Amino acid sequence: MNYLLIACALLLLASSVAVAQDEPAYNKPAFRKPKLGEFWYGMYRPDGSAEGYSRLKFSETKQQGLHCEWELHISGEGWTYEETRQISFDAGFKLSYSEIQSGGKRILAAREGKVMVGKSGVDDLRAEVSDDAITGMGFILAACAQPEQGAKFSRTEYNEAQDLKDLGATSFACVGQEEIELPEGKVMAWKFTMQRHAKTAALPIWVNDTREIVQIDWGDGNLMKLHREKTEALFKPAPPFLQQLEPEDKTKLVLTADFHGFKLDEMWKLWATAEGLTKWWPQEAEVGDKVGGKYQPTWRNQEGEIVWQLLGEIEFWEPNRKLGFTWKWNTDPAEAPALHVVVEFKEVTEGVKVTITHSSFDPNNDDQQNRSSLHQGWEQFCVKLAALKK
Repeated sequence: MNYLLIACALLLLASSVAVAQDEPAYNKPAFRKPKLGEFWYGMYRPDGSAEGYSRLKFSETKQQGLHCEWELHISGEGWTYEETRQISFDAGFKLSYSEIQSGGKRILAAREGKVMVGKSGVDDLRAEVSDDAITGMGFILAACAQPEQGAKFSRTEYNEAQDLKDLGATSFACVGQEEIELPEGKVMAWKFTMQRHAKTAALPIWVNDTREIVQIDWGDGNLMKLHREKTEALFKPAPPFLQQLEPEDKTKLVLTADFHGFKLDEMWKLWATAEGLTKWWPQEAEVGDKVGGKYQPTWRNQEGEIVWQLLGEIEFWEPNRKLGFTWKWNTDPAEAPALHVVVEFKEVTEGVKVTITHSSFDPNNDDQQNRSSLHQGWEQFCVKLAALKK
């Protein structure tokens, strides 16, 4: 399951307070706080095997609001993903604090009137949000809503991993009770659906009568199931596929691995042609065939809109030996300097040795968080590349 794209799905809250006539519409649903305490979950693949764990903790704030903590630890062949998130709401269910840490980067913000103010890494963050704001942790509203078949409500969602970007309306609906299988046995639970966008699949969430989230289907049968004991033992990080060279040089990231079963010209085409790149990295790509040409991997959403696009220019073009290109995203500020990538290829006994040098990072600022995130990204995609021969 691609938790890097999902990027995200995590906590929210509520509390039972009297509703005054002049309260905003978002307080109308009969929200109540979920069961307080610490809850442990196993993260399972469709075949039933474990890929890690998550932990969710609810506590009451001094102002009678709700504070939520979340951590996620999962791994697969050649990759590991970990994140922590926090969110707080006041007694009127208004978002008051949001935080996410993942890939070496921390984004946090607290409410000041209509605005969330904080930090995105070392940069200042300021985002206007509505009174009914939730974040990707909003799935926990299912444990706060009235469990009644046919009940519906909606909130405006903001992506905390993208500096509180407005994602529009997210709707919730209670569709009735179902029997589900948990480690403790079969239980009855209320099924809610969380719909982020008309063209995306709804997220099913099951809640028991004591307002505990007992199961979530993250998509395609990837399940999160409540356990009655700690679940850290389910997380078994895979050994890294890429070896990091020169780790103490903070100005660059140097990674290498032997790709077994590949021919030299075959590996070159997988990096230096659009057809090859799209087999393991982007959805689509434009690749020139000389110095000065474009090197432009692209990812689109379900509506066909460009979400991520690398605006690279080829700097080295030595077929079967060396490929180099600049690295700057379409979302980067215009004044931000480009990074540089050099990929070197060498034939070895069992295949091809590939060495990636990503530079030049500033050793004293937010670039180090970016360096850590890029290490994780190269690991994930190079595992996909190696898997083409499995």
